[in-house]
Amino acid sequence: MVSDRTIRRDRLADRGGNALVITMLLLVILTAIGIYAVSISTTEMNLSLNSRVGTITRNVVEAGAFYAIDAIPNTFDNTAPAVQTLTVSTNMTATYSATSALGAPLTIQPGYGANYRFADFDVASWVSSPPSGFTTSARVDASVNYGPIPAGTSY
Repeated sequence: MVSDRTIRRDRLADRGGNALVITMLLLVILTAIGIYAVSISTTEMNLSLNSRVGTITRNVVEAGAFYAIDAIPNTFDNTAPAVQTLTVSTNMTATYSATSALGAPLTIQPGYGANYRFADFDVASWVSSPPSGFTTSARVDASVNYGPIPAGTSY
């Protein structure tokens, strides 16, 4: 005759494999969560770097536009644009090119006498060399109204 103790012991022995299966299942789930967390942080770092490079590129191209605007009435044409290399970070440089040209003949504007004229300049700036190690581009086009210029001067 089989005692109650023997039956209980047999049932407990049958459950030993269940603990192993549950433990393995938990390890697989935790490993998947860990891999997901690492991939998310890597993606976030790439997004942050791309955002930084975009900001640097925009700032460099704007610097070129502001330089060309500040140089008006001097002009830079396509054969000899203003070119400047800027150090944007440690071991990272970027280069802009800028042109400016007289866009329209001198005009008279309300509020000024016939002895004064205004000149319209077209300014363009672009990144001729993106930040070191990256491929990107940006361009700024501006129209600048310069004046008043006393009549009789030639710009």
